Amino acid sequence: MLARLNRLFDGLARITSWVALGFLAFMMVAITVDVVARATFGRAVPGLFEMTEMSMVMVVFMGLGATLLDDGHIRVTMMTDALPGPFSRGCTALAWLFAALTFLMLAWPATQEAAYSFSIREFRWGYFQVPIWWAKIAVAAGLWFAALQAALHSLRIALKQIELPHIDSLRSGPGDKPLQ
Repeated sequence: MLARLNRLFDGLARITSWVALGFLAFMMVAITVDVVARATFGRAVPGLFEMTEMSMVMVVFMGLGATLLDDGHIRVTMMTDALPGPFSRGCTALAWLFAALTFLMLAWPATQEAAYSFSIREFRWGYFQVPIWWAKIAVAAGLWFAALQAALHSLRIALKQIELPHIDSLRSGPGDKPLQ
């Protein structure tokens, strides 16, 4: 059951990472075009600043899932490295659970803000109107996905479905079982 759910989350993370990559590519091209336009014509491309802002939001919040796939979330492991195997695994699982709760605490108000923004079809004035409600929905979706992904990761660590090299290869305590 958890393995199937993990495969589903991995697939979703790959999809959201491609979305983030698409927005990153757009930002690179757009900024290059803007620099050339400023150098050539002395003027910026109208509306590009606002579109780049929305793209940055998409890069960050759609990239959260891929960060877990690459084991790229920043964490400090001094304490867990010093603990015996079972305690280290338990503390690591607990840390991921706290990460899930943190994402959840961010996702809830982001969802409320996204719902309100969508209800009024919120936009931002710049050179022209840029709708921002869709980016707020993406922020909320990215945070909910990160919360679910971190909770699943915590559970899989606790159930020893994920190998933790600093724990599993160095020590073996009486409560440790081999990975399956």
